[in-house]
Amino acid sequence: MGNWALRRGSSACQDLPHVTPPSPKPGQLFGVSLGDVCERDSLPPSLLDMLCFIQQKGPLTEGIFRKSANIKSCRALKQTLNAGDKVNLDCESVLVVACVLKDFLRNIPGSVFTSDLYAKWVSITDGENEEEKIAATQRLLDELPRANAALLRYLFGVLHNIQQHSSVNQMTAYNLATCIAPSILCLPNACGAELESDITRKISLVQFLIENCLQIFGEDIASLLGESSMHCDGSEKPEDPPTDFGEDIQPFESKPVRVIVTYKKAQLQNDAEAPRGVGPPSSLSAMLSVTED
Repeated sequence: MGNWALRRGSSACQDLPHVTPPSPKPGQLFGVSLGDVCERDSLPPSLLDMLCFIQQKGPLTEGIFRKSANIKSCRALKQTLNAGDKVNLDCESVLVVACVLKDFLRNIPGSVFTSDLYAKWVSITDGENEEEKIAATQRLLDELPRANAALLRYLFGVLHNIQQHSSVNQMTAYNLATCIAPSILCLPNACGAELESDITRKISLVQFLIENCLQIFGEDIASLLGESSMHCDGSEKPEDPPTDFGEDIQPFESKPVRVIVTYKKAQLQNDAEAPRGVGPPSSLSAMLSVTED
């Protein structure tokens, strides 16, 4: 597993040029600084839509952020988003949206953590205890541009929510960190050897942030984008063979279902007067709800 992580990290972010990013085109989302796409430090709607979609569908999607997605679909979605066009993500696979989000993160000039603070970020896990690490993390967050800090807060809220359902999606904090770290912690002009020497520390940092995000970002982080969808029909399938973690993927767990019936008192008399043998009253069928325990 460790060798897989090193291979993944050794090729990531090496192509990032250490130059001033070009002025973005109208509606452009990819490859430009967050300050250019975040009006008044607010994340653009298209980015929030992707995060919200993954928040809803990701927790119960096996291998989210790890399994590969259809390249053609990813390219088409990226082009549409980069043109500033509105996209109905309900028509997209969550695996495709997760892949495009990673592409967006990977192409933020200097990375979302900023290259100027890179050395400080990767040294956080050298702290002696959790309290010291959390305090160091919060100090560095205060040094980031507000748009960068806002994006990290939303992103780690999503990652925390996904790892809370790792028994279903197989994505523990470590597995998520292995997949995400190379896209969000980048050092421009770094050679492969430098990246390989840092990849373990990068993964450890991102894992630490996922596991401690409530203390770092606030208790309300899990609800920033709404609750995750707890309805899953298993329709999210990988379009390409998944990358192997060296462990068997377990099928989704079956969950007991509770049917809640709400019946209005005002309707009781009318229902009692209705002819017998014509089935349940219409008001009842309209007020059935199904929840999972």
